[in-house]
Amino acid sequence: MTKIWHQSVNELDKLGAYRTALEQLAALSLSPGSTISINGLAQGAYDGMSPTEALGNAESYHRVLSQIIDLARTAEKGGFDAFVIGSFSEPFLREIRTTVDIPVVSMTEAALLTACTLGGKTALITNAPSVRYMVEMSVEKHKLHNRVLDVVALDPPQDEFALEAAYADPSELAEHFRATALTLIARGADTIIPAEGVLARLIGMAGLTQVGNAPVLDVFSIAWAQAEMHDRLWKATGLRRGREWSYRQ
Repeated sequence: MTKIWHQSVNELDKLGAYRTALEQLAALSLSPGSTISINGLAQGAYDGMSPTEALGNAESYHRVLSQIIDLARTAEKGGFDAFVIGSFSEPFLREIRTTVDIPVVSMTEAALLTACTLGGKTALITNAPSVRYMVEMSVEKHKLHNRVLDVVALDPPQDEFALEAAYADPSELAEHFRATALTLIARGADTIIPAEGVLARLIGMAGLTQVGNAPVLDVFSIAWAQAEMHDRLWKATGLRRGREWSYRQ
């Protein structure tokens, strides 16, 4: 039984369909007895902009997302067993892991590592060029560029508000995603990662779990399963992250 804090970088009061979709998925994918709290940022965090628009700027990224370090501390003090960074921008991952003892899972890292077990090369499809840039930096940070065929953005770009509107009928956007995936598979991708949270859940709701012979990863279920795994290992064997260098406290 694992109590998970899932931290989105969205203002979820503006993305009600997305929040509901995450809660519905959690009810289906979590192990029996595990629970999850879906959390977003406070209203007004982006001053009316979408995260896609704001987070491409380094100052905005730091100003808005540095609060997630304290939110992780709040989760640990509140008795949560694991903290999931539910964003492909994976803000302050190293800093958070040095701050708290509970397992800290990055949705980006979890998806990439899982993809490595499912095929030789993976490709990531994100919603806009600014997010593609952040994802490319994460791939480099995790030293997995040799396992990633490419990171591409949908054309035309879709910010979180446009994606939220598409929840009413995801078929057109899902077909666009499928066509983009086919071009990547033709180039050598074994697996496809939808690399933005609102987009990823939309693709899942559309039932697009595979394109050709390439699986489309359910990045949320993967991250939550990794959180449960680390919690079980900690409780059963005492396995925790290293504190000597990268995550020194």
